Amino acid sequence: MNQSFDVYKDRDTRELALKAFPEYRGRKVKLEVQSYPLNCASYWSGGSRSYFRFVRLSDGAVSRQMPAQSAFDKPVSGIDSVELPEGIACIEHIIFCGKDLGLRIHVNPANVAKLLPASL
Repeated sequence: MNQSFDVYKDRDTRELALKAFPEYRGRKVKLEVQSYPLNCASYWSGGSRSYFRFVRLSDGAVSRQMPAQSAFDKPVSGIDSVELPEGIACIEHIIFCGKDLGLRIHVNPANVAKLLPASL
């Protein structure tokens, strides 16, 4: 089971998530230790979808959004089992049954200590 921490009140960690999704205006930001491969396939299913972007922790460089992966889209090899390397965070914007559940920052266990707020 992954560990998850609410980090909205920590300015630095919240700003990391907002680099990937600057249009996000909500108050739900969580940090999750990713100890197993992450499924970054992004497509609408039953009113739910997650959007993914990757951020390099050293300089804040942001990738383009992961492409959709429905039956009609060009397949991306390995998108369903992404291992996060040290120094890279995956930011996920979650829409579940039409409701915005916020941003989740997935990180390699080696990077957790750098991103946790001092209050935790």
